[in-house]
Parts: sequence; C-alpha cells; structure tokens
Amino acid sequence: MASVTADHGSHRSSGSTSGAAILAAFIPIFVTAVIYIAIFAGIRNRYRKFYAPRTFLGTIDEKHRTPAERASGRHWFHDFRTLSDRFVLQHNSLDAYLFLRLLKFIVAICFAGCCLTWPILFPLHATGGGNARQLDRLTFSNLNKNNYLWAHIVIAWVFFVGIIVLVARERLRLIGLRQAYFLSDDYAARLSARTVLWLHAPKDACQPENMREYFGETADKLWAVKDTGDLEALVARRNETAFALERAELDLIITAVKLQKRKGTASNGTNGASDAEAQHLVPKSKRPTQREPPLVGTKVDVLDRTRNTIEELATTIDARRSAPSRNVPEQSAVFVAFNSQPAAHRAFQQISFQPRQPTQDRFLAVQPKEVLWHNLEMPVATRVSKASLALVFIIVFTIFFSVPVGLIGTFSNVKYLADRVSWLSWINNLPPAALGLLTGLLPPFLVSYFISYVPKLFRHIAKLSGEPTTSQAELKTQAWYFSFLVIQIFLVTTFSSGAAAVATQILKDPSSAPSLLAESLPKASNFYLTYFLLQGLASAADNLLNYSDLFSYLFAEYYWDKTPREKFNTHAQMRGTPWASWYPKFTNLFVIAIAYACIAPLVLGFATIGIFFYYLSESLDEWHSCFRGVLLITIRVGYRYSLLYVRQTKTDTKGEAYKRALQQIPTGIYLAELCLIGLMGARKAKVQTALMVVLLVLTAVGNLVLDRMLRPLELYLGVDIWQQMEVPLLAEEDNLDPNDEEALHGASHARRLGLKVLPNPLPRILSDFFDSIITGGREQAKEWLNHPSAVRGADFEPMKQEDMEKVYLAPALTSKTPKLWIASDKLGVSKQEIALNDAVGLSTTDDAAEVDEEGSVHWDHDFERVPIYKKPVLI
Repeated sequence: MASVTADHGSHRSSGSTSGAAILAAFIPIFVTAVIYIAIFAGIRNRYRKFYAPRTFLGTIDEKHRTPAERASGRHWFHDFRTLSDRFVLQHNSLDAYLFLRLLKFIVAICFAGCCLTWPILFPLHATGGGNARQLDRLTFSNLNKNNYLWAHIVIAWVFFVGIIVLVARERLRLIGLRQAYFLSDDYAARLSARTVLWLHAPKDACQPENMREYFGETADKLWAVKDTGDLEALVARRNETAFALERAELDLIITAVKLQKRKGTASNGTNGASDAEAQHLVPKSKRPTQREPPLVGTKVDVLDRTRNTIEELATTIDARRSAPSRNVPEQSAVFVAFNSQPAAHRAFQQISFQPRQPTQDRFLAVQPKEVLWHNLEMPVATRVSKASLALVFIIVFTIFFSVPVGLIGTFSNVKYLADRVSWLSWINNLPPAALGLLTGLLPPFLVSYFISYVPKLFRHIAKLSGEPTTSQAELKTQAWYFSFLVIQIFLVTTFSSGAAAVATQILKDPSSAPSLLAESLPKASNFYLTYFLLQGLASAADNLLNYSDLFSYLFAEYYWDKTPREKFNTHAQMRGTPWASWYPKFTNLFVIAIAYACIAPLVLGFATIGIFFYYLSESLDEWHSCFRGVLLITIRVGYRYSLLYVRQTKTDTKGEAYKRALQQIPTGIYLAELCLIGLMGARKAKVQTALMVVLLVLTAVGNLVLDRMLRPLELYLGVDIWQQMEVPLLAEEDNLDPNDEEALHGASHARRLGLKVLPNPLPRILSDFFDSIITGGREQAKEWLNHPSAVRGADFEPMKQEDMEKVYLAPALTSKTPKLWIASDKLGVSKQEIALNDAVGLSTTDDAAEVDEEGSVHWDHDFERVPIYKKPVLI
C-alpha cells in the first residue's frame, strides 16, 4: 500500500500543478481586472446612465437617489467610500441591504476560520509525513500520522458548532429586522401591507357579500380572481399591434421629411402642410407595407391594416370582458384587504382553505405588479402536477449537466492522466505557462461560463410551475439553483477532479481505493483556489465594467430603437437584482469553503479574499493609505457599488431570500463532516471517525430543532404589539396571573417557538434569550429606519374609489389600449396621423418628441414631460 501511495505522489516534481497553476491563473486574471477597472474609471462619468443611474434617473424618486454632488473626476469615489450599507436599507430595499450583510457575514466567518485553522493545521499538514509538494503539502493528503487527526477533530467541533450558533443568531436578528421593516411608516402605509392573497378559495368565499363571514369583521375589501380565458392573449396582441402602428407611423413621418428635404420644399410654418397635403407627401409606393399572408401574400398598407386591427381587437376585448363566462370559478384566488396591518397578519396566520395541500395557499403583502395572473386561476391538481413536472425537469437537467461539468473538472488534474494515458503524453511537452493555464484557469472559467445561463432557465421553469408571484418564483429558483450549484460545483467537480487522478491506479489495484481517495480528494482543492480567484478578482471587475450590457445598451439606443417610446424605455430601464442568481452563488462559495476548512484550509483564505473583492465594508477606511491606484479601486467595487449606483430592486422577497440563504449554509457543514468521516475512516482512525459521526448527528438534530423553533416566527413574524389578543387565552389555558406581564410575555413566545413541550423553566429561559436577540435586531433596525437620513416616508395620497376597485384585478380585465407616442414634424404628418387615430378612438400624441430635418428622432429627457411616463406607485 505504501508503495502505491509513494508512486502516486512521486510524479509530482518541481513542476507540480499546484503553485504553477495558481500563478498562471492569477497573472491573466489580475491583468484583465486591471484593464477592466482602468476602462471603467475612464468611461464611468461619460456613461452615467449606465454606470450611475441611481444618482439622477427619473425612475428613482429624488429622495432615494444616491448622492452625487460632484460626479466629475474621482469625486464619486469619495461618496461611494463614505456611504454606509444602511443607505441601501433606507433608499433601496431590505433585500439589497441583507445581500450586502450576507457578504460581510461570509467574509467574517471565513476570516475567523483562517485564524483558527491556519496556525494549527498548516504546520501539521506540512510535517505530516507524506510526499506531497508545494501547496499540496498544506492539505490533508500529506498526513500519514493518525495521531495528528485529533487537531482536526477539535477544530471541526469548534468551527462547525460556532457556525451553527452564528447562523442561529443571525436568523433571530433577521426576524427582528424584518419586523422593524414591516412596522416602518413607509411600508405600513401601503395597501399591500394589509392585503392577503389566498389561492384555491371556495367560490362562496370570493363573493363580496360573504367577505366578513369568511374573513372576519376586520376585512375591508375583496377582489376575486375571475376566469380570463383568452383575454391575456388578446390584450397582448392588441398592444403589440398598437406598437407596430406607432413604429409604422414614425417610419411614415421620417420618410416624408427625407423626401421633402430632397425636393427642397420643406415647410417652415408652425402648422406645417394642410391635412390634404400631408396625406400626399409620401407616395403610395413609399408607404409602409407588409404581405398578408407573409412572404407570398399581397402587399397591404400597414397603417390602415393595423389601425383597423386595433379597432377590431378593442371591440372583441370589450365583448369578452362583459361576457357571462367572466365569472369566478369553483376554486379561485382572492385578494382581501383588512382595516389594519395586524388584522392582515392575524388572518394570514389563522385562515387556510387548503391546509392539507403540499403547496402554499396564502401569501402576505403581495403587490399587483408582481402577480403572475395566469397562474392564479389554476386548480389545485393542475398546480401540483405542474410543480411536480418542474421538479422532475430540474432533477433530470442537474443530473445530465454533470457530464460536461465532470469533463471540465478533469482538466484540473490532466497532468496525472498524461503520466498514465499514452495518447495524452503530449500534454507533458507543453510549456509550464501553457500547462498552468490549461489546469488552473481553463476549468473554473468554463464552469463559470456554462453555469451563468442556468438561473435564467430555472426562473422560467419556476414561473411555469404555477407560482403565483414573481417573488415566489424567485425563491423557488433560489432553492433549485443552490442545489444545482452544490451538486455541480462541489460534488461533481470535486469527485471528478479527484477521481481522475487515481482512476488508473484503482483499476490496477482496487484494494488501494480508500487510501488513494484519502490522499487525492484534497488535491481537488487546487480547482477551488483558482475558482475563488476567478470569481473574486475577475468577476468583480467584469461585473463593474459589464461591457456586454453596455454594448447592448448603446446598440439599442443608437441603432435599434426607432420610436420615442423605444428610446424612452431603453433610457428609463434599470437593471434589476436577480436574487436567485446572486444569493446561491455566494452561499455555495461559502459551502465550499466550509467543506474544505479542515481538508485544505488554504481554500478558506482564498474564499475570504475572493468574496472580499466583491465587497469591502466601510470599516477598512483607515487602510486607505495602504493602497493606491487601480488595486484600491478593484477592491472597493462589486455588488456594493452596483446596489448603490446601478441596480433597482424589482423583485421584493421582503428578506425571505436572505433567510433561505442562512438555512442553506449548514449544507457546507454536513458535507465537511461527511468528507472528514470518509477520510478518517479510510485511514482506519476509529475513535476520530466516531467523534465526527457524533458531531454529524448533533449538527443534524440541532439544525432540525432550530428550524422547528424559528419557523413560526419566520413565517408569521409575530410582533409583540400584535399579540395582545393572546393575553386572556394564555391566562386561562396556562393558569397564569393575567396581571403578570412577564409570565404572559414568556408564555406567548414559548407557544410561538414550539417550546411548550420542554419542561419548565426551559421554555421561559429560551424564549427570553431568543426574544432578547430579536428585540435587539428590531430596535437597531428601527433606529436606522427612523434616522433623519432615512427619508423613506412617502406622501401617500388616498386612492380614488375607481382605482381601488381594479387595483387587484388582472390587467387583462382592466387595461386600456396604449396611448401612442409619435414624434412631431414641421410638415404636419404627425398631426394628420393623430387625427386618423382619433377617428377610430386611438389616443395619440406627438408631445415631447420631434423629427429634425435629417430624419433623426429627439425626445425630451425630462420624465415629467414624457406623455407615457407614469410615476411609480407602491401599492
């Protein structure tokens, strides 16, 4: 056995891939990052619409814009450096603030892990008696002495138990923070804050006259979801046709202007040509036409055809909306607004129409803009079947995706194969730099590239699976994508990389498998050293420059967009925050770091630095003098810059995404413990293996108990001032003194935490301890949200009765034909088109846009003057 082990490591001469691969990967990554940051610094102020829209764009309320008093030169960097994360909470969203908090949380634990593991494990691994060289000497594979494993046992118990405690504390503080956010004036003033959505409610419960019978005396307003049939498709077709007419009319105007320029008879009058003249400015052969049917049909005038089509569709839509079939089905969804926020929370907690169904049947604080209306009408059986099919697809996709990822993973140990497979021997003849790029940079780059497209697919599948809102679809995508990343980035990549190195040896001597895997599995950590480097340095710089999206924006603005509407939409559009892509990415990086904490502690350091590049907290301002130039800018960029200057939260999970990320973190602990059990078992260290099994069991039990205790608080977010109705019941059921406020308070929390099964006084002690953490988080968040700089208090105007009636109705039932926006011209063609559209009831305007004598379109960038702009309203 010893000879096999020696042979396995003897081929790693001074040309070992560990150090060379990392160095070869670092140099191009660093150079690329420097180039990207230099380009960004040079063009940032020139393209503020793309790189700093939150400082001025009309889409963002003036009170919530990021300060930018001096946007020129390097002054913006001073503002960026001095703004705290609390600004994101006060002016962006709770989810945005919590994402930055997650990055800090991960960096802090990884750094603490380095301080714990490096001084102890590095010397032990380096002197472990193995034959590994370079960075492999710092891994578990270099240990040949089982008595050294006691250090791993102690560190595993301390580090992993510490992570569980910190995660539990963070979840408790999150409960308090979310409570403070829900109670803030800005949030509580919204209609959605006191509205609950129920799915699969019986038909009688959806009738306004039965509202209080089913939902109580505090119910204030009810909106039942009606059967829309083909209305959604008709409305979509009507809108598309209207926008096609808008584009065709602009083409007509531009053609007229250019033709008149050629003739040199362009009018300079205020009113342009007369109506009769305007109609003949463009000959029939020059008017926009299309073939019907396409390609082979006869040419028809686009303007007349689309105008008539819109009129026909509008008539059809009105008839379908008033048809008797637009009734509430036997099981439907219903929105109910209550007279207060506490009443809505109590109804959400107590009322359920489908308690035994595997799908969630009620949702709190749903905004109309996030509703997936076509999913609300699904019967229970359809929803369950679609969700099951979606899950099967995700599982199959994840399994088959393992094939290309596994092949990519073998690149990191291709030199091992080259020494044993004859037809790969040419790899040994490559220059050291080329070999370093092949084994160090290429695998993580290919994995990152292929996996970057997965969240978009998963998000689409989640919306098809029957989720009622975009936020719920995002949360489902987050769960799927995290599982996908753990399987592909950790399990498949690790074991394909490690197994490739020893596959031929196992074929020769199957009995050597345990010892070979125990030695070679840690060597897969080489992949993650460069993976963290790539994710941290290169991806941070790439996210900042984001050249692909910049090119797309410039192409759309200067070449693709023709109409004023298209130009306005491109200019006003802001990038969103894809939580389902962001949260799992860093949660998985943390899982990898935890899993390798005792096997290859160097991974913890690279994880700390890599994620640190994405985010640097304000506490490092005193280090400013230690850094200069591009490196300093590189460190201080990433998601923090993006959330302060670029991104707008469009999917609001109200802190749920962060909670799920915290719940996913123990996955790394389970994987780490299982790996250590396998590695120690392979070395026949029975006592150490048994202790790790005990730790695994305690971890699983502790995490399950924690989830059970916190689930009521995380789901219902009960706040003390909303629990006054419990007092009489608790006093009677628990034989408590109604005047003993402390006893009642403790009993209330003990019930909600599910602690009544424990013997006294444990429920009281635990509930008080948990409550102290929750209260601390709530009070701190209240202070931040009520700070003078937190100008969150919006001036909510009372909603008109007409708007109230349709606020939670499907747009297919209420939306009007879009108002067309064309550009004015001096010839009067736009006025003539407006008159023709008005004749068929199609509202059209040419305000705030014009076509110059060259045929170019210009529009007024003042959003208040844009006729199709509507100020965002939080309902």
